[in-house]
Amino acid sequence: METVADRMTSPVLTIDRDENVKTAAKKIYANEIGSLLVTHNQSFIGIITKTDLMIKVLAENLDAKSTLVAEVMSQPLISIAADESLDSAIEILREKSIRHLAVNQNNQIVGIISIKDLR
Repeated sequence: METVADRMTSPVLTIDRDENVKTAAKKIYANEIGSLLVTHNQSFIGIITKTDLMIKVLAENLDAKSTLVAEVMSQPLISIAADESLDSAIEILREKSIRHLAVNQNNQIVGIISIKDLR
């Protein structure tokens, strides 16, 4: 059986909650990804996605240089165990109406899986 670990992206790219959203957008664009995991004091606390940037920043006409990641990130960070099935990941994504899941193993975040990875 193929597991989440087989399709996840690792290592994950992160951004601190106190960075501005312009920095987040540049990092997402430069790495051709859909999200960044958000950290604070070396702990994962949330996620910021392209959708967050479009809906919460652009649509609200917020200033990207002065708006902090913490103000628009999604939280709490929702995760799935690395050894779970792909069907389990799809079920969580649908149930929560989200597109990205952090992947954990031994109580540590080891990757990220998105809806695109499950196609």
